[in-house]
Amino acid sequence: MLMSQLWGVVSSLMSLFYAGIQVMMPCLPPAPLSTAVIYTDEYMGSWYFVAAAAWEEDNLKSFKATDSSVLYIQKGANNTLTVTETFRIGDQCHKNTWRYFASSVIDPFLFRTDFDTIALIWDGKLINCPSCIIILFMDEDEESSAMLFARNENTPDEVIQEFKSKMECVYMEDFLKAPLKHGYCKLDEAS
Repeated sequence: MLMSQLWGVVSSLMSLFYAGIQVMMPCLPPAPLSTAVIYTDEYMGSWYFVAAAAWEEDNLKSFKATDSSVLYIQKGANNTLTVTETFRIGDQCHKNTWRYFASSVIDPFLFRTDFDTIALIWDGKLINCPSCIIILFMDEDEESSAMLFARNENTPDEVIQEFKSKMECVYMEDFLKAPLKHGYCKLDEAS
């Protein structure tokens, strides 16, 4: 109980601090979505990888061999989200599954249950795409990347350009668009 109250105070102070910084730096995105919002049916289901941006080119190295990727987000037990990714490298489909804590105690942060990765999620309003989300991942090696996902397989070029522009505004100037030369993998065909 005390930890929850303490985190509530810290979270409120961080929100105020972020709001103050936003006034000085208008290109910063709005506050990330709360875990309560992310845990609704609106954000469950399939999300197609569109593009990624990072502060350093090395942070995009894991995406360079990936042709396409789809996230499947589902509600899990005990305030967790189960995130299954299918991705294509060459002609091969692969699959990874992770679980993230989605508790109000750590709001708005999503911690992977092995504590290797932290995620923050924004809706697509930032880039005028109501059917998009932007996920900022920060891993244990201090590598960070912002990833754009859309609800469908075809994302207009204007949305991709707006994402790139918004990321450049926060100095994430290294950019990568999913090649999509071989199509998306389906959940049941990935190993």
